[in-house]
Amino acid sequence: MKRTLKLALAAALLPIMASAGDFWVGVFAKDTGYTDQSYTTSKSLSRLKIKIDNEWAKGYDLIDVSYGHDVWMALYAKGTGYTQQAYMHRRDLKKFNQAVEAYKEKGFTLINIEYGAGEWLGIFAKGSKWKDVKFIYSRYLEDFEKSIIKHWREGYMLVDIEAAEGYWTGIFAKNSGFTDQAYDLVDEWEDVSPQVKKRWNAGYRLVNIEYTAGEWFLLFAQYPKPREEIFANNEDIEDFRETIRKYWKQGYYLVDIADGRD
Repeated sequence: MKRTLKLALAAALLPIMASAGDFWVGVFAKDTGYTDQSYTTSKSLSRLKIKIDNEWAKGYDLIDVSYGHDVWMALYAKGTGYTQQAYMHRRDLKKFNQAVEAYKEKGFTLINIEYGAGEWLGIFAKGSKWKDVKFIYSRYLEDFEKSIIKHWREGYMLVDIEAAEGYWTGIFAKNSGFTDQAYDLVDEWEDVSPQVKKRWNAGYRLVNIEYTAGEWFLLFAQYPKPREEIFANNEDIEDFRETIRKYWKQGYYLVDIADGRD
């Protein structure tokens, strides 16, 4: 396993910006196993519930949720292999963890976590190929990094991360389909693309990208078979929708969404 590489530039070399803007980021890939895809946006969790129920009724599975620009964006796909799904949200992380354990006892696997508008949200599924899934959280990044290394040594892979309210959280699983992993912490958005390309050249693919506590957390993995992927960002939600449609037409599926700042 590869340890973290943190990119840092001297303050004098950084461009001066009057203000930092929020934008959406999407990771797109081919050979995902998906057969179709959709997404929805909602201003509130109550509205999000209605949108999720509607997509479930159409045969789509919920695979990712992201919060940004005061908007919830939910991502769906067909061909996941899931047989049943659920989701829940809690304001308190410890109560969220208790709910995760309760769903686990019912046979559900936690597949995605997101924080937004004061709520921790988890997506669950039955039929996931992941085994022995664990939800881990730490108060400090240093402790979370130690937890990553510890779980790697025990045969787990990190499949999703989220940092909010002073906590670092992650989902670890066995039978993830990855053969190796690496991650990087990058301070500036302009340094994300060069670092991703460096990892691509080394045979890794971008699994998860998160804006966490003023840094970009880039999670990479190696797959048994190479897969094509790209990532793109747009400040406006309408432009991001157009980007999604553009890459769908080229045979890509959106596999991860995030919101961040430059």
